[in-house]
Amino acid sequence: MAKKTYYSVTQAAEFLGIHPETLRRWDRTKKLQAEKINDRGDRRYDLEKLKRFKDMVRLGTDDKEVARKKIDDSLASLDSIAEDAKYEFTMGDHFREARDLSYFILDDERERDRFQALINLFSFQVKDDEFKSKMSGTDENGKYWAFPNLEDFSKSDFTYIRSLLPKYKHPRIKSRIAHFLWITEKDHKMAQTAITEYLKVVDWLHIEVKKDPEGTSAFEIVNALRSAYILAKKIKHNINEVNQSIANTILNFDNQSESRWAVTHRLIEFALENWKEYGKDFWENTVKICKRMADEQEKKNNLYFARDFLSLGEKIERLVFGLQGKNWRQKIASSFEDEANAKKDGFVQSDLLIKAITEYKTLGNQKKVEELEKTLQESKKNLKFQTFSQTMDLTDWVKQIREQFKALIAKESKEQLLVRLTVDGSILPKYEEVKKQAEKMDKEFPLQSLFSHSVFDSSGNMPRKYDSELEKKYYSLLRQYQFSLITYEAMVKVLFEELIDAGKLDLESVIKYMSDHLWYGKEYELHDSDTKEVLLKSRKWIDILRPGIRAYLTTLEMIKNNNVEEARTNLVLAIDSLTPKIEGLIREFYETIGKPVDKIKTERGGKQVTEKKGLDELLREPYAGEIFGNDLLILMKYVLIELGGYNLRNNVSHALMFRENYLLNYGHWIFCILLRIGAYQISISTGKTAPNKIS
Repeated sequence: MAKKTYYSVTQAAEFLGIHPETLRRWDRTKKLQAEKINDRGDRRYDLEKLKRFKDMVRLGTDDKEVARKKIDDSLASLDSIAEDAKYEFTMGDHFREARDLSYFILDDERERDRFQALINLFSFQVKDDEFKSKMSGTDENGKYWAFPNLEDFSKSDFTYIRSLLPKYKHPRIKSRIAHFLWITEKDHKMAQTAITEYLKVVDWLHIEVKKDPEGTSAFEIVNALRSAYILAKKIKHNINEVNQSIANTILNFDNQSESRWAVTHRLIEFALENWKEYGKDFWENTVKICKRMADEQEKKNNLYFARDFLSLGEKIERLVFGLQGKNWRQKIASSFEDEANAKKDGFVQSDLLIKAITEYKTLGNQKKVEELEKTLQESKKNLKFQTFSQTMDLTDWVKQIREQFKALIAKESKEQLLVRLTVDGSILPKYEEVKKQAEKMDKEFPLQSLFSHSVFDSSGNMPRKYDSELEKKYYSLLRQYQFSLITYEAMVKVLFEELIDAGKLDLESVIKYMSDHLWYGKEYELHDSDTKEVLLKSRKWIDILRPGIRAYLTTLEMIKNNNVEEARTNLVLAIDSLTPKIEGLIREFYETIGKPVDKIKTERGGKQVTEKKGLDELLREPYAGEIFGNDLLILMKYVLIELGGYNLRNNVSHALMFRENYLLNYGHWIFCILLRIGAYQISISTGKTAPNKIS
């Protein structure tokens, strides 16, 4: 056990940048208490606790007059903060220092609560007409928590927030406050104000994009327009004005913006949901935009995005104009074929060829189908495994999340960040969203579900075909999950890069966190059967997970230092070590909560024996979703056991993976899965269940 370092009052005050008397006052009021370090009653401050306190609390002074001026300045400067902030999330952070100064320096709890309400207000993720929490989970008692949470606001908070509305001018501020008061108090006038201010946000952002096409995040335009439209429909106010703003953005968005294609695509999809509210002239021009965008993306070799616009164009002509031409699908089929010809990587080429064959079958081009089916067979002879390195187009979205992660990681401790990796649902694809999107795609493109789908293994063989209606539906879900996972893997890759770069992820902190907070830290005792003497104490799971975790973290450090070959070696060790352990962890967890882990097997001659269930069976139990939640469960299935997914459990156990097949994102997901399984608090000694996640 690491020896603690203690600071005296003077040393601790100097470390925090405050006067010793301020620290003594905090001790008396229990804001930051010292510890008794001996029987004599000497009091000292644990350095680790001081570090965590300093990470969480923002203080620039302990002078009350200076503190009051800083607080007043934070309120007065919000308009300029809203004007200059690239992303909305930074507006909530603006009030953290004022909150801490109010509580720790001015001893004003009422003022602190007001600033906490402002932090919460600007920290919500606003989607359509919902204010969603950034994080959620359950504490050690099984009680649900979320940040921010609408239930945390008091009546006085509502009164205070309402009083701020006339004091500020920026539409980012006014739209957020007005929408919040509509959500919480159903004030019709506030909904009207929110609509007006959201449209002003859009106009303001259009100007900002023109001034700085690369530096301005344009995705806020989409969110503002969606929220304005949903509100307008609900209260039947200014619907035409909102639709006009949506149409104007689609038709006239700045050509220089890197976000143009994504913003335009999302808004066209949204407009199509309510296509009758727009005129034929608008849709004719939108079709032209789809053709132009598809051509632009094709020239940039972004064929995936080009097909998105081709599909949109086809949908508009079919839905709005009743046209059933084949030109759009012909271009999509040709796009899949061209990309397959360009990518001789066996697995990628096979997948693209199958999609091209499907499209040509839909078009009735049997000659092309037969030609590509021959090419598909040939592609198995030219397998090239994926390389260890991953390339990623650094779009505006990736830059945005990198900046967000930098800001978050800089202000939180190692333990806090590990808690986030354990419980934060935002880093996993959402099962319900994937399911809805898969169902939507099946409805929009019903022909794709008419044909059987095949899955190739690492040898180019076809071990699985999805033939029945139920199988094809599940395959559609897996395929949509794959698309979602691509985006999340890009995000998780950036997250772990920033964690390592900031020095916030290391073996010592991970093992300590697992020992202190996850059930892997439970001690096991081996007793002498006669004397009952304890022969051995062991933290079994920590002990056997440690080597694999060390190899994984070493991989990340070596990638940071550009030592790719050694990183690859450690990644192989990490994945081979940790992947099989997950089966044992889930089996032990099931045993502890009273779920069966054995099955009866009939051998030759009719003899019946019992054996342990495999990971595939454990994860397909009907109660697995209730225990782990659907988001984590589908991730575990896709990564570990699905033939249509990564299937790591099978591929590792049966040595079907070669050095080139070990990808870094496999390591990231395995690490996240381990943290999340371990977050269920259980009692090894009694066998009683308490499957509560940590906060």
